[in-house]
Amino acid sequence: MFALVDCNNFYASCERLFRPELEGQPIVVLSNNDGCVIARSNEAKALGIPMGAPEFKYRKQMQAQGVHVFSSNFPLYGDLSARVMSVLEKLSPDLEIYSIDEAFADMRGFNHYDLYLHGLKVRRIVRQWTGIPVSIGMASTKTLSKIANHVAKKTPRTNGVFIFENQTQIDNVLKKIEIGDVWGVGRKWSDSLKNNGIISAHDLAQADENWIRRKYSVVMQRTVQELKGKSCISIEDLPEKKQLLVSRSFRERVTSFQHLRSLLMGYISRACEKLRRQGSVAKSISLFIRTSPFSEGAGYSNSMSISLNQYTADTSTLIKAGAYALERIFKPDYEYQKAGIMLLDIVPDHFQQLCLFQAEKYNDAARKRMKLLDHINAKYGKQTLRFAAESKKRWYMHQDHLSPAYTTRWEDLLVVR
Repeated sequence: MFALVDCNNFYASCERLFRPELEGQPIVVLSNNDGCVIARSNEAKALGIPMGAPEFKYRKQMQAQGVHVFSSNFPLYGDLSARVMSVLEKLSPDLEIYSIDEAFADMRGFNHYDLYLHGLKVRRIVRQWTGIPVSIGMASTKTLSKIANHVAKKTPRTNGVFIFENQTQIDNVLKKIEIGDVWGVGRKWSDSLKNNGIISAHDLAQADENWIRRKYSVVMQRTVQELKGKSCISIEDLPEKKQLLVSRSFRERVTSFQHLRSLLMGYISRACEKLRRQGSVAKSISLFIRTSPFSEGAGYSNSMSISLNQYTADTSTLIKAGAYALERIFKPDYEYQKAGIMLLDIVPDHFQQLCLFQAEKYNDAARKRMKLLDHINAKYGKQTLRFAAESKKRWYMHQDHLSPAYTTRWEDLLVVR
């Protein structure tokens, strides 16, 4: 048995935690630079505010409807997420933190428990100790537990806990779940499956496994098996990221090549820090720039990918590749609104295959340089040491609706009188 514990409307719940007067009020949280809606409370969803809505387009509607708007406060969300996960680790011996607001728990060893009552107990303790409401779905596979969690969240009579107990119950629920809502089925696969007459999760569960494997992949075949109740995906530690993306939107449009270059080189440096932190190396880098899709006049968008001849986590090597790409896709006379970089073809450092006919470039000396760089910046603050190509500030962010950092900054701690 697996349990999926999911924080309800997590970002909105974090904002409500220290402002209880917002209980029952519509809340939206905006992306970096206050660009688009990335989270909504149930009340905001009921008002018809869509996910991804540009803030400037819905500003008047949100003001008229009394919607409380917040800038994304990731230090607060990250700290509260860590608190929730810490509580869950005390309640389950085997936990996989899947995302900032989700965790899978292996329920083996709970055979003599009433799982429904145990789920209610977990919800109560998490809410009491952290203030964050959660929903819990339990099933014999991780894929089914995701669906069970959806039922727990959408059906009030479950009291936030739902357990798949028999096949008839599973079939009835799967018939109501659209194929695009199944964990692991992306938009492209969803459209293809619909074209082949597979509309619901139940249709996918009944599909021929061999045909699914030939037509799609072994991953999709595992999804079919999971929907049938055969566990194919076990609890595991949080895996290393297979790609690292750093992208930002600019509140003030960027027109200067040098300015844009310095910002993007900073993004590369940030991505390389993450790469080394997880003990990985990369062989490809992709860079993109674009103007705003909402701007008047002609727009421009372009990208370029570069594959290196060796794996590396050396920031200087990847900065050179990124600068080369930007020189070839940049066009003057445009106002750039967003840019980003992505590191691809990532493998663990100790698994990389070295080049037979060329000396290793990311050698011991390069590793020592990067280790020293990371150590100094960790001890004395970000960008204490930086590359000359980087901007002194990697990102100029506007947050006009930012709530206090209630749990991570001394001056923002609440005062009880």
